[in-house]
Amino acid sequence: MKRAHLLSVTLLSALSLAISGCSGSVDKGQPKDSAKPQDSVKPQASGTAANGMKDGKYDPPITLTTVRAQQTTVKFAQGDSIENNVWTRAYEKEYGIKLKTLWAVDPNQLEQKMNLTIASGDIPDFFQVNATQFKQLAEAGLIADMTEAYNKHASEGVKKLMTEGGEKVLQSATIGGKLMAIPFTSPTQEGSQMVYVRTDWLQKLNLPEPKTMDDLLKISEAFTTKDPDGNGKNDTYGLAVDKDFSILLGFFNSFHAYYGINIKDANGNLAYSTIQPEMKTALKKLQEMFKAGQIDPEFGAKNATKTYEMIANGKIGMFYNGPYAGLYPLQAAKDKDPSMEWKAFPLASVDGKPAKSQVELGVAGYWVVKKGVKNPEAVLKMLDFWLKTFYENKSDDIYKEFNTSPTDNNQVWLLNAVSAYKSFKNVDESLRIIEALDTKDMSKLTPEDKGVYEKIQKFQAGDRSNWGWNLIFNKGGSMSVADQYRKNNLYLSNEFITTPLTSMIEKGTALTKLESEALTKIILGQSSIDEFDKYVEQWKKQGGDEIVKEINEWYKTTK
Repeated sequence: MKRAHLLSVTLLSALSLAISGCSGSVDKGQPKDSAKPQDSVKPQASGTAANGMKDGKYDPPITLTTVRAQQTTVKFAQGDSIENNVWTRAYEKEYGIKLKTLWAVDPNQLEQKMNLTIASGDIPDFFQVNATQFKQLAEAGLIADMTEAYNKHASEGVKKLMTEGGEKVLQSATIGGKLMAIPFTSPTQEGSQMVYVRTDWLQKLNLPEPKTMDDLLKISEAFTTKDPDGNGKNDTYGLAVDKDFSILLGFFNSFHAYYGINIKDANGNLAYSTIQPEMKTALKKLQEMFKAGQIDPEFGAKNATKTYEMIANGKIGMFYNGPYAGLYPLQAAKDKDPSMEWKAFPLASVDGKPAKSQVELGVAGYWVVKKGVKNPEAVLKMLDFWLKTFYENKSDDIYKEFNTSPTDNNQVWLLNAVSAYKSFKNVDESLRIIEALDTKDMSKLTPEDKGVYEKIQKFQAGDRSNWGWNLIFNKGGSMSVADQYRKNNLYLSNEFITTPLTSMIEKGTALTKLESEALTKIILGQSSIDEFDKYVEQWKKQGGDEIVKEINEWYKTTK
Protein backbone atom coordinates (compact mmCIF):
# COMPACT_ATOMS: atom_id res chain seq x y z
CA MET A 1 0.00 0.00 0.00
CA LYS A 2 1.06 3.54 -0.64
CA ARG A 3 -0.01 6.46 1.54
CA ALA A 4 -0.03 9.29 -0.96
CA HIS A 5 -2.42 11.21 1.28
CA LEU A 6 0.07 11.25 4.11
CA LEU A 7 2.93 12.85 2.30
CA SER A 8 1.48 14.35 -0.82
CA VAL A 9 4.23 14.97 -3.33
CA THR A 10 2.15 17.69 -4.93
CA LEU A 11 1.55 19.48 -1.62
CA LEU A 12 5.18 19.14 -0.70
CA SER A 13 6.22 20.73 -3.97
CA ALA A 14 3.75 23.55 -3.45
CA LEU A 15 5.09 24.31 0.03
CA SER A 16 8.67 24.18 -1.16
CA LEU A 17 7.98 26.49 -4.07
CA ALA A 18 5.75 28.77 -2.01
CA ILE A 19 8.92 29.63 -0.12
CA SER A 20 10.41 30.67 -3.44
CA GLY A 21 7.42 32.49 -4.82
CA CYS A 22 6.86 34.52 -1.64
CA SER A 23 10.46 35.54 -1.14
CA GLY A 24 9.75 39.09 -2.18
CA SER A 25 11.85 41.80 -3.69
CA VAL A 26 15.52 41.65 -4.49
CA ASP A 27 18.00 43.56 -2.38
CA LYS A 28 17.60 47.21 -3.33
CA GLY A 29 21.17 47.98 -2.47
CA GLN A 30 22.51 45.85 -5.28
CA PRO A 31 23.18 47.28 -8.77
CA LYS A 32 20.89 45.99 -11.48
CA ASP A 33 22.32 43.81 -14.22
CA SER A 34 22.65 45.59 -17.53
CA ALA A 35 22.43 42.43 -19.65
CA LYS A 36 19.25 41.84 -21.59
CA PRO A 37 17.15 39.03 -20.06
CA GLN A 38 17.82 36.43 -22.73
CA ASP A 39 21.56 37.12 -22.75
CA SER A 40 22.10 35.34 -19.43
CA VAL A 41 20.03 32.27 -20.19
CA LYS A 42 20.79 31.80 -23.86
CA PRO A 43 21.67 28.16 -24.59
CA GLN A 44 25.02 27.22 -26.03
CA ALA A 45 24.94 27.57 -29.79
CA SER A 46 25.58 24.32 -31.53
CA GLY A 47 26.51 25.71 -34.90
CA THR A 48 25.26 22.47 -36.44
CA ALA A 49 22.21 21.44 -38.40
CA ALA A 50 21.47 18.37 -36.25
CA ASN A 51 17.70 17.80 -35.86
CA GLY A 52 17.13 20.76 -38.20
CA MET A 53 18.86 23.16 -35.82
CA LYS A 54 21.13 26.07 -36.62
CA ASP A 55 23.03 27.95 -33.90
CA GLY A 56 20.96 26.29 -31.19
CA LYS A 57 17.58 26.98 -32.81
CA TYR A 58 15.24 24.94 -34.96
CA ASP A 59 15.47 26.26 -38.51
CA PRO A 60 12.78 26.50 -39.69
CA PRO A 61 10.91 26.83 -36.36
CA ILE A 62 8.85 23.88 -35.17
CA THR A 63 5.37 23.94 -33.62
CA LEU A 64 4.42 21.70 -30.70
CA THR A 65 0.97 21.26 -29.22
CA THR A 66 0.33 20.85 -25.52
CA VAL A 67 -2.41 20.94 -22.86
CA ARG A 68 -2.08 22.16 -19.31
CA ALA A 69 -3.49 23.59 -16.13
CA GLN A 70 -3.98 27.34 -16.07
CA GLN A 71 -3.03 28.87 -12.75
CA THR A 72 -5.64 31.46 -11.85
CA THR A 73 -3.20 33.27 -9.55
CA VAL A 74 -1.06 34.47 -12.48
CA LYS A 75 -1.90 37.88 -13.88
CA PHE A 76 -1.22 38.22 -17.59
CA ALA A 77 0.47 41.33 -18.93
CA GLN A 78 -1.54 43.48 -21.33
CA GLY A 79 -2.18 41.48 -24.50
CA ASP A 80 -0.66 38.27 -23.10
CA SER A 81 -2.39 34.90 -22.80
CA ILE A 82 -1.64 31.26 -22.06
CA GLU A 83 -0.39 30.94 -25.66
CA ASN A 84 1.47 34.26 -25.88
CA ASN A 85 3.50 35.28 -22.86
CA VAL A 86 7.07 35.85 -21.75
CA TRP A 87 7.80 32.12 -21.59
CA THR A 88 6.32 31.14 -24.96
CA ARG A 89 8.07 34.06 -26.65
CA ALA A 90 11.37 33.00 -25.10
CA TYR A 91 10.99 29.41 -26.35
CA GLU A 92 10.48 30.71 -29.88
CA LYS A 93 13.28 33.27 -29.71
CA GLU A 94 15.90 31.00 -28.13
CA TYR A 95 15.03 27.65 -29.68
CA GLY A 96 12.65 28.20 -32.56
CA ILE A 97 9.92 26.33 -30.66
CA LYS A 98 6.37 27.61 -31.13
CA LEU A 99 3.76 26.33 -28.69
CA LYS A 100 0.08 25.82 -29.36
CA THR A 101 -2.07 25.17 -26.29
CA LEU A 102 -5.08 23.05 -27.26
CA TRP A 103 -6.77 23.58 -23.93
CA ALA A 104 -6.04 24.89 -20.44
CA VAL A 105 -8.21 24.24 -17.40
CA ASP A 106 -8.31 24.99 -13.70
CA PRO A 107 -5.83 22.72 -11.84
CA ASN A 108 -8.73 21.05 -10.01
CA GLN A 109 -10.19 19.93 -13.36
CA LEU A 110 -6.92 18.81 -14.92
CA GLU A 111 -7.02 15.12 -14.04
CA GLN A 112 -10.56 14.62 -15.32
CA LYS A 113 -9.91 16.57 -18.52
CA MET A 114 -6.67 14.66 -19.09
CA ASN A 115 -8.41 11.33 -18.62
CA LEU A 116 -10.94 12.26 -21.31
CA THR A 117 -8.16 13.32 -23.66
CA ILE A 118 -6.25 10.08 -23.14
CA ALA A 119 -9.41 8.01 -23.59
CA SER A 120 -10.01 9.70 -26.94
CA GLY A 121 -6.53 8.70 -28.15
CA ASP A 122 -6.12 12.19 -29.66
CA ILE A 123 -3.28 13.49 -27.54
CA PRO A 124 -1.06 16.58 -27.97
CA ASP A 125 2.65 16.51 -28.80
CA PHE A 126 3.76 16.78 -25.17
CA PHE A 127 2.08 17.22 -21.79
CA GLN A 128 2.29 16.35 -18.10
CA VAL A 129 0.47 13.36 -16.60
CA ASN A 130 0.21 11.55 -13.29
CA ALA A 131 1.63 8.09 -12.71
CA THR A 132 -1.56 6.22 -13.57
CA GLN A 133 -2.03 8.16 -16.80
CA PHE A 134 1.60 7.57 -17.72
CA LYS A 135 1.10 3.83 -17.35
CA GLN A 136 -2.07 3.92 -19.46
CA LEU A 137 -0.35 5.85 -22.25
CA ALA A 138 2.68 3.54 -22.25
CA GLU A 139 0.54 0.40 -22.35
CA ALA A 140 -1.50 1.86 -25.22
CA GLY A 141 1.68 2.57 -27.19
CA LEU A 142 0.81 6.26 -27.53
CA ILE A 143 4.02 7.85 -26.22
CA ALA A 144 7.57 8.08 -27.51
CA ASP A 145 10.65 6.30 -26.23
CA MET A 146 12.76 9.17 -24.87
CA THR A 147 15.94 7.16 -24.27
CA GLU A 148 17.93 8.43 -27.24
CA ALA A 149 16.64 11.99 -26.93
CA TYR A 150 17.60 12.07 -23.25
CA ASN A 151 21.05 10.53 -23.73
CA LYS A 152 21.96 12.81 -26.64
CA HIS A 153 20.20 16.07 -25.86
CA ALA A 154 19.64 16.44 -22.11
CA SER A 155 22.09 19.01 -20.75
CA GLU A 156 24.37 18.14 -17.86
CA GLY A 157 22.24 20.39 -15.67
CA VAL A 158 19.06 18.53 -16.60
CA LYS A 159 20.72 15.16 -16.03
CA LYS A 160 21.89 16.30 -12.59
CA LEU A 161 18.38 17.51 -11.81
CA MET A 162 16.98 14.11 -12.75
CA THR A 163 19.43 12.15 -10.60
CA GLU A 164 20.03 14.22 -7.46
CA GLY A 165 16.96 12.64 -5.85
CA GLY A 166 18.32 9.11 -6.42
CA GLU A 167 18.31 6.50 -9.17
CA LYS A 168 14.67 5.56 -8.57
CA VAL A 169 13.51 8.80 -10.18
CA LEU A 170 14.50 7.83 -13.73
CA GLN A 171 13.81 4.17 -12.95
CA SER A 172 10.16 5.05 -12.32
CA ALA A 173 9.90 6.43 -15.86
CA THR A 174 11.61 3.41 -17.42
CA ILE A 175 9.59 0.56 -18.88
CA GLY A 176 11.27 -2.49 -20.40
CA GLY A 177 14.61 -0.73 -20.33
CA LYS A 178 13.26 2.30 -22.24
CA LEU A 179 12.90 5.79 -20.78
CA MET A 180 9.29 6.54 -21.66
CA ALA A 181 8.93 9.91 -19.92
CA ILE A 182 10.85 12.72 -18.25
CA PRO A 183 10.05 12.79 -14.51
CA PHE A 184 8.47 15.90 -13.04
CA THR A 185 10.76 15.80 -10.00
CA SER A 186 9.74 16.95 -6.53
CA PRO A 187 11.71 17.73 -3.31
CA THR A 188 10.46 14.94 -1.05
CA GLN A 189 13.83 14.36 0.66
CA GLU A 190 14.24 18.02 1.49
CA GLY A 191 10.77 17.93 3.02
CA SER A 192 11.57 15.16 5.54
CA GLN A 193 10.13 15.61 8.98
CA MET A 194 12.01 16.96 11.98
CA VAL A 195 10.85 17.81 15.48
CA TYR A 196 9.90 21.35 16.51
CA VAL A 197 10.12 22.27 20.19
CA ARG A 198 8.98 25.41 22.02
CA THR A 199 12.30 26.71 23.29
CA ASP A 200 10.70 29.47 25.38
CA TRP A 201 9.06 26.69 27.39
CA LEU A 202 12.39 24.90 27.66
CA GLN A 203 13.95 28.02 29.14
CA LYS A 204 11.06 28.61 31.51
CA LEU A 205 11.30 25.03 32.83
CA ASN A 206 15.13 25.11 32.80
CA LEU A 207 15.33 22.17 30.41
CA PRO A 208 18.23 21.57 27.98
CA GLU A 209 17.70 21.29 24.24
CA PRO A 210 16.98 17.69 23.21
CA LYS A 211 19.77 15.46 21.96
CA THR A 212 18.21 12.02 22.45
CA MET A 213 14.76 10.46 22.28
CA ASP A 214 14.84 10.17 26.06
CA ASP A 215 15.34 13.94 26.22
CA LEU A 216 12.30 14.50 24.02
CA LEU A 217 10.13 12.20 26.11
CA LYS A 218 11.15 14.04 29.29
CA ILE A 219 10.39 17.35 27.61
CA SER A 220 6.95 16.09 26.58
CA GLU A 221 6.24 15.10 30.17
CA ALA A 222 7.41 18.47 31.52
CA PHE A 223 5.38 20.40 28.96
CA THR A 224 2.32 18.49 30.15
CA THR A 225 2.77 18.56 33.92
CA LYS A 226 4.76 21.69 34.81
CA ASP A 227 2.46 24.44 33.53
CA PRO A 228 4.83 25.86 30.90
CA ASP A 229 2.36 28.59 29.88
CA GLY A 230 2.08 29.75 33.49
CA ASN A 231 -1.71 30.01 33.59
CA GLY A 232 -2.08 27.75 36.61
CA LYS A 233 -4.09 25.20 34.66
CA ASN A 234 -3.31 21.66 33.50
CA ASP A 235 -4.17 22.41 29.87
CA THR A 236 -1.04 21.86 27.78
CA TYR A 237 0.15 18.81 25.86
CA GLY A 238 3.64 17.62 25.12
CA LEU A 239 3.15 16.15 21.64
CA ALA A 240 0.90 16.98 18.68
CA VAL A 241 -0.95 14.05 17.10
CA ASP A 242 -3.54 14.27 14.32
CA LYS A 243 -6.16 11.73 13.31
CA ASP A 244 -4.33 10.83 10.08
CA PHE A 245 -0.90 10.52 11.79
CA SER A 246 0.49 12.79 9.05
CA ILE A 247 2.46 14.86 11.56
CA LEU A 248 3.62 11.79 13.44
CA LEU A 249 5.84 10.22 10.80
CA GLY A 250 9.00 11.60 12.42
CA PHE A 251 8.01 10.10 15.76
CA PHE A 252 7.54 6.69 14.18
CA ASN A 253 10.83 7.03 12.32
CA SER A 254 12.64 7.71 15.60
CA PHE A 255 11.64 4.17 16.59
CA HIS A 256 12.76 2.84 13.16
CA ALA A 257 9.08 2.38 12.38
CA TYR A 258 7.68 3.55 9.05
CA TYR A 259 4.07 4.31 8.31
CA GLY A 260 2.25 3.24 5.18
CA ILE A 261 5.19 2.42 2.89
CA ASN A 262 6.93 -0.66 1.52
CA ILE A 263 10.44 -1.39 2.78
CA LYS A 264 13.06 -4.06 2.28
CA ASP A 265 13.05 -6.90 4.81
CA ALA A 266 16.04 -8.96 5.95
CA ASN A 267 15.71 -11.21 2.90
CA GLY A 268 15.67 -8.38 0.38
CA ASN A 269 11.95 -8.68 -0.29
CA LEU A 270 9.42 -5.90 0.19
CA ALA A 271 7.31 -5.79 3.33
CA TYR A 272 4.56 -3.44 4.48
CA SER A 273 6.05 -1.13 7.10
CA THR A 274 3.08 -0.50 9.38
CA ILE A 275 2.74 -4.17 10.41
CA GLN A 276 6.38 -4.51 11.52
CA PRO A 277 7.38 -5.01 15.21
CA GLU A 278 8.97 -1.53 15.38
CA MET A 279 5.55 0.02 14.88
CA LYS A 280 4.23 -1.86 17.88
CA THR A 281 7.04 -0.40 20.00
CA ALA A 282 6.28 3.13 18.83
CA LEU A 283 2.55 2.69 19.45
CA LYS A 284 3.22 1.40 22.94
CA LYS A 285 5.11 4.59 23.75
CA LEU A 286 2.32 6.73 22.30
CA GLN A 287 -0.22 4.83 24.40
CA GLU A 288 1.86 5.53 27.51
CA MET A 289 2.09 9.22 26.59
CA PHE A 290 -1.65 9.39 26.02
CA LYS A 291 -2.38 7.80 29.39
CA ALA A 292 -0.04 10.34 30.97
CA GLY A 293 -2.05 13.21 29.44
CA GLN A 294 0.68 14.26 27.01
CA ILE A 295 -1.56 13.93 23.91
CA ASP A 296 -4.81 15.75 23.21
CA PRO A 297 -7.62 13.28 24.07
CA GLU A 298 -9.61 14.54 21.07
CA PHE A 299 -6.84 13.97 18.51
CA GLY A 300 -8.90 11.23 16.82
CA ALA A 301 -11.33 13.89 15.56
CA LYS A 302 -8.78 16.49 14.48
CA ASN A 303 -6.89 16.70 11.22
CA ALA A 304 -3.54 18.45 10.91
CA THR A 305 -5.15 21.86 10.38
CA LYS A 306 -7.12 21.59 13.62
CA THR A 307 -3.99 20.44 15.42
CA TYR A 308 -2.12 23.48 14.08
CA GLU A 309 -4.81 25.67 15.63
CA MET A 310 -3.99 24.17 19.03
CA ILE A 311 -0.33 24.92 18.43
CA ALA A 312 -1.19 28.54 17.56
CA ASN A 313 -3.31 28.74 20.72
CA GLY A 314 -0.32 27.75 22.83
CA LYS A 315 -1.59 24.34 23.89
CA ILE A 316 1.10 22.08 22.40
CA GLY A 317 4.86 22.32 22.86
CA MET A 318 6.27 19.80 20.39
CA PHE A 319 5.35 18.51 16.93
CA TYR A 320 6.85 16.83 13.87
CA ASN A 321 6.81 18.51 10.48
CA GLY A 322 8.85 19.32 7.39
CA PRO A 323 11.36 22.19 7.17
CA TYR A 324 8.76 24.64 5.86
CA ALA A 325 6.81 24.80 9.15
CA GLY A 326 8.31 28.19 9.97
CA LEU A 327 5.92 29.74 7.46
CA TYR A 328 3.01 27.41 8.14
CA PRO A 329 1.81 26.86 10.79
CA LEU A 330 4.36 28.61 13.02
CA GLN A 331 4.36 32.17 11.66
CA ALA A 332 0.64 32.45 12.45
CA ALA A 333 1.33 31.10 15.94
CA LYS A 334 4.12 33.65 16.42
CA ASP A 335 1.86 36.45 15.19
CA LYS A 336 -0.75 35.43 17.73
CA ASP A 337 1.70 35.07 20.62
CA PRO A 338 4.98 36.96 20.07
CA SER A 339 6.49 35.34 23.17
CA MET A 340 6.57 31.96 21.42
CA GLU A 341 9.94 30.65 20.29
CA TRP A 342 10.40 27.44 18.32
CA LYS A 343 13.41 25.56 17.04
CA ALA A 344 13.78 22.58 14.72
CA PHE A 345 15.84 19.57 15.81
CA PRO A 346 16.82 16.43 13.86
CA LEU A 347 15.02 13.17 14.57
CA ALA A 348 16.35 11.51 17.69
CA SER A 349 16.86 7.75 17.68
CA VAL A 350 15.39 5.48 20.33
CA ASP A 351 18.66 3.54 20.29
CA GLY A 352 22.18 3.86 18.90
CA LYS A 353 21.13 3.40 15.27
CA PRO A 354 20.62 6.61 13.25
CA ALA A 355 17.00 7.61 12.79
CA LYS A 356 16.07 7.78 9.10
CA SER A 357 13.19 9.79 7.66
CA GLN A 358 10.76 7.95 5.45
CA VAL A 359 10.48 9.48 1.99
CA GLU A 360 8.34 8.90 -1.06
CA LEU A 361 9.63 8.84 -4.61
CA GLY A 362 10.58 12.39 -5.60
CA VAL A 363 8.30 12.48 -8.62
CA ALA A 364 5.04 14.42 -8.85
CA GLY A 365 4.22 13.42 -12.43
CA TYR A 366 5.74 12.78 -15.86
CA TRP A 367 6.34 14.73 -19.04
CA VAL A 368 5.40 12.55 -22.00
CA VAL A 369 5.81 13.05 -25.74
CA LYS A 370 3.41 11.64 -28.32
CA LYS A 371 4.82 8.78 -30.35
CA GLY A 372 5.91 9.95 -33.76
CA VAL A 373 6.73 13.55 -32.82
CA LYS A 374 9.69 14.54 -34.99
CA ASN A 375 11.63 16.47 -32.33
CA PRO A 376 11.03 14.89 -28.92
CA GLU A 377 14.26 16.47 -27.64
CA ALA A 378 12.52 19.89 -27.74
CA VAL A 379 10.99 19.10 -24.34
CA LEU A 380 14.49 18.71 -22.89
CA LYS A 381 15.56 22.05 -24.38
CA MET A 382 12.62 23.81 -22.73
CA LEU A 383 13.46 22.04 -19.47
CA ASP A 384 17.03 23.30 -19.71
CA PHE A 385 15.69 26.82 -20.23
CA TRP A 386 13.62 26.40 -17.06
CA LEU A 387 16.67 25.25 -15.12
CA LYS A 388 18.81 28.19 -16.20
CA THR A 389 16.04 30.75 -15.81
CA PHE A 390 14.42 29.61 -12.57
CA TYR A 391 17.38 28.18 -10.66
CA GLU A 392 20.68 29.43 -12.05
CA ASN A 393 19.84 32.99 -13.01
CA LYS A 394 21.48 35.87 -11.07
CA SER A 395 20.04 38.73 -13.10
CA ASP A 396 17.44 40.87 -11.32
CA ASP A 397 15.87 41.77 -14.67
CA ILE A 398 15.41 38.14 -15.69
CA TYR A 399 13.98 37.33 -12.26
CA LYS A 400 11.35 40.04 -12.63
CA GLU A 401 10.54 39.00 -16.21
CA PHE A 402 10.41 35.22 -15.85
CA ASN A 403 10.05 34.44 -12.15
CA THR A 404 8.25 36.79 -9.76
CA SER A 405 7.37 40.46 -9.98
CA PRO A 406 8.75 42.28 -6.90
CA THR A 407 5.98 44.87 -7.08
CA ASP A 408 2.89 42.66 -6.94
CA ASN A 409 4.36 39.17 -6.33
CA ASN A 410 2.94 37.97 -9.65
CA GLN A 411 4.39 34.47 -10.07
CA VAL A 412 5.08 34.47 -13.78
CA TRP A 413 7.19 31.31 -13.44
CA LEU A 414 3.95 29.33 -13.33
CA LEU A 415 3.55 30.02 -17.06
CA ASN A 416 6.48 27.76 -17.95
CA ALA A 417 5.60 24.91 -20.29
CA VAL A 418 8.06 22.33 -18.92
CA SER A 419 9.57 22.24 -15.44
CA ALA A 420 11.00 19.99 -12.74
CA TYR A 421 12.08 20.78 -9.19
CA LYS A 422 15.45 20.39 -7.53
CA SER A 423 15.63 17.92 -4.67
CA PHE A 424 17.43 20.31 -2.32
CA LYS A 425 16.80 23.75 -3.76
CA ASN A 426 15.92 25.42 -0.45
CA VAL A 427 18.73 23.70 1.44
CA ASP A 428 21.25 25.04 -1.06
CA GLU A 429 19.62 28.46 -0.90
CA SER A 430 19.94 28.42 2.89
CA LEU A 431 23.66 27.64 2.66
CA ARG A 432 24.23 30.59 0.32
CA ILE A 433 22.25 32.91 2.56
CA ILE A 434 24.08 31.81 5.71
CA GLU A 435 27.40 32.47 4.00
CA ALA A 436 26.24 35.90 2.85
CA LEU A 437 25.00 36.79 6.35
CA ASP A 438 28.40 35.82 7.75
CA THR A 439 30.56 37.49 5.10
CA LYS A 440 28.25 40.28 3.87
CA ASP A 441 29.24 39.17 0.36
CA MET A 442 26.07 38.81 -1.73
CA SER A 443 27.76 37.98 -5.02
CA LYS A 444 26.69 34.33 -4.91
CA LEU A 445 23.04 35.08 -4.24
CA THR A 446 20.32 34.76 -6.84
CA PRO A 447 17.58 37.42 -6.91
CA GLU A 448 15.34 35.01 -5.01
CA ASP A 449 18.09 34.45 -2.41
CA LYS A 450 18.35 38.21 -1.98
CA GLY A 451 14.65 38.41 -1.20
CA VAL A 452 15.02 35.89 1.64
CA TYR A 453 18.27 37.55 2.79
CA GLU A 454 16.39 40.85 3.01
CA LYS A 455 13.59 39.26 5.04
CA ILE A 456 16.06 37.84 7.54
CA GLN A 457 17.73 41.23 7.86
CA LYS A 458 14.33 42.79 8.54
CA PHE A 459 13.65 40.17 11.20
CA GLN A 460 17.01 40.87 12.82
CA ALA A 461 16.04 44.55 12.85
CA GLY A 462 12.89 43.74 14.80
CA ASP A 463 10.28 42.80 12.18
CA ARG A 464 8.50 39.77 13.69
CA SER A 465 6.49 39.18 10.49
CA ASN A 466 9.66 37.65 8.99
CA TRP A 467 10.38 35.40 11.97
CA GLY A 468 9.43 32.26 10.01
CA TRP A 469 11.92 32.99 7.23
CA ASN A 470 14.70 33.26 9.78
CA LEU A 471 13.61 29.99 11.42
CA ILE A 472 13.86 28.22 8.07
CA PHE A 473 16.89 29.72 6.34
CA ASN A 474 19.29 31.08 8.94
CA LYS A 475 22.10 29.13 10.58
CA GLY A 476 20.73 26.42 12.85
CA GLY A 477 17.32 26.65 11.22
CA SER A 478 15.18 23.92 9.73
CA MET A 479 17.09 23.89 6.43
CA SER A 480 20.27 23.32 8.41
CA VAL A 481 18.61 20.20 9.83
CA ALA A 482 17.58 19.17 6.29
CA ASP A 483 21.19 19.68 5.18
CA GLN A 484 22.34 17.40 8.00
CA TYR A 485 19.96 14.71 6.73
CA ARG A 486 21.35 15.10 3.22
CA LYS A 487 25.00 14.97 4.28
CA ASN A 488 24.40 11.78 6.22
CA ASN A 489 21.84 10.24 3.82
CA LEU A 490 19.32 9.84 6.62
CA TYR A 491 16.44 8.61 4.47
CA LEU A 492 14.52 5.40 4.08
CA SER A 493 12.66 5.26 0.77
CA ASN A 494 9.35 3.75 -0.09
CA GLU A 495 10.47 0.99 -2.45
CA PHE A 496 7.12 0.84 -4.22
CA ILE A 497 7.47 3.37 -7.03
CA THR A 498 4.83 2.41 -9.56
CA THR A 499 1.09 2.89 -9.93
CA PRO A 500 -1.32 1.03 -7.61
CA LEU A 501 -1.58 -2.66 -8.44
CA THR A 502 -4.87 -4.53 -8.87
CA SER A 503 -4.97 -5.92 -5.34
CA MET A 504 -4.18 -2.51 -3.87
CA ILE A 505 -7.09 -0.92 -5.72
CA GLU A 506 -9.46 -3.69 -4.64
CA LYS A 507 -8.36 -4.09 -1.01
CA GLY A 508 -6.61 -0.82 -0.14
CA THR A 509 -9.55 1.25 1.10
CA ALA A 510 -10.77 -1.39 3.53
CA LEU A 511 -7.26 -2.06 4.83
CA THR A 512 -6.59 1.63 5.37
CA LYS A 513 -9.79 1.89 7.43
CA LEU A 514 -8.82 -1.20 9.44
CA GLU A 515 -5.37 0.22 10.08
CA SER A 516 -6.55 3.68 11.11
CA GLU A 517 -9.09 2.32 13.56
CA ALA A 518 -6.66 -0.19 15.07
CA LEU A 519 -3.85 2.31 15.61
CA THR A 520 -6.17 4.99 16.98
CA LYS A 521 -7.71 2.60 19.51
CA ILE A 522 -4.28 1.47 20.66
CA ILE A 523 -3.06 5.04 21.24
CA LEU A 524 -6.30 5.91 23.04
CA GLY A 525 -5.89 2.87 25.27
CA GLN A 526 -9.20 1.45 24.10
CA SER A 527 -7.23 -1.60 22.91
CA SER A 528 -4.25 -3.16 24.61
CA ILE A 529 -0.92 -3.03 22.85
CA ASP A 530 -1.28 -6.75 22.16
CA GLU A 531 -4.22 -5.90 19.89
CA PHE A 532 -1.56 -4.79 17.42
CA ASP A 533 -0.80 -8.46 16.71
CA LYS A 534 -4.48 -9.07 15.99
CA TYR A 535 -4.54 -6.10 13.66
CA VAL A 536 -1.55 -7.51 11.76
CA GLU A 537 -3.27 -10.87 11.45
CA GLN A 538 -6.48 -9.25 10.18
CA TRP A 539 -4.56 -7.03 7.78
CA LYS A 540 -2.89 -10.06 6.23
CA LYS A 541 -6.09 -12.11 5.97
CA GLN A 542 -8.21 -9.30 4.53
CA GLY A 543 -5.96 -8.77 1.54
CA GLY A 544 -2.63 -7.63 2.89
CA ASP A 545 -0.82 -10.86 2.03
CA GLU A 546 -2.23 -10.68 -1.48
CA ILE A 547 -0.97 -7.11 -1.86
CA VAL A 548 2.50 -7.93 -0.55
CA LYS A 549 2.73 -10.90 -2.92
CA GLU A 550 1.75 -8.78 -5.92
CA ILE A 551 4.13 -6.00 -4.90
CA ASN A 552 7.02 -8.45 -4.72
CA GLU A 553 6.14 -9.89 -8.10
CA TRP A 554 6.39 -6.35 -9.48
CA TYR A 555 9.60 -5.74 -7.52
CA LYS A 556 11.31 -8.75 -9.12
CA THR A 557 10.72 -7.25 -12.56
CA THR A 558 12.68 -4.12 -11.58
CA LYS A 559 15.89 -6.00 -10.70
